[in-house]
Amino acid sequence: MLTYHERPSSVTVACFVVAAATASLALKAQAPKFDVASVKPNRSGSPRSFAPSYRNGKFTAENVTLKTLLQVAYDIQISRIVGPDWIGVDRFDLAAKAPEELTANLLGPMLQLLLKERFQLTVHREIQEALVYDLVAAKGGVKLRAFDREHPPVVAHYTGGAIISGNASMSEIADALARHVGRPVLDKTGMDGKFFYTVNYAPLSAQAADNAVGSDLPDLFAAVQQQMGLKLESKKESIEVLIVDQAARVPTDN
Repeated sequence: MLTYHERPSSVTVACFVVAAATASLALKAQAPKFDVASVKPNRSGSPRSFAPSYRNGKFTAENVTLKTLLQVAYDIQISRIVGPDWIGVDRFDLAAKAPEELTANLLGPMLQLLLKERFQLTVHREIQEALVYDLVAAKGGVKLRAFDREHPPVVAHYTGGAIISGNASMSEIADALARHVGRPVLDKTGMDGKFFYTVNYAPLSAQAADNAVGSDLPDLFAAVQQQMGLKLESKKESIEVLIVDQAARVPTDN
């Protein structure tokens, strides 16, 4: 019987090359991971916390809630995160190191993967009707200054109450305010660019207000209007929320 070995056709070779290239791209597209990470419960009872920070490949957060970590991981206002009560109460310390070549824009996917591994976390997004605040320009106009790196503003020194300040876009200002009013805040100003902002106000908590030196300060809503030229209008709107379907209260071993 005669036998022969057929040479692979150019089509077969081309298919092999495409398949290899596709596999290579798939590997590169895999979510980046932290090289090492430690996630531990913090039971100190201390009111002091250190917000999540990412610098030179190192991510740290001390005495923060799982909600705070989810806010960073999924880039969503903390008031839009729905789940069991403990995710906004229990505290954790997190320290992780990423490959040096990875940039800060990959922090979200890395942190998502870490939280899924350590907390057996499952989440999904959906649209819900919710009470929100629309951030709009107040009558008389916005009083914020455009941020100028070459000519930074002189920051006033306050003796009482609470202060929120920084250099941010309007959407970032909305995010900052949302952490203090307990509802999502939607930027409806239509203003682009970055602004220097500061607002000094009397905390809503009676206990905090009793401890404040400046008892004659306005509440946050009045301060936003008087000092920033902005207004928080209560509305009911359809917004995207992050639902925590499952999360272990104690993270797995490091």
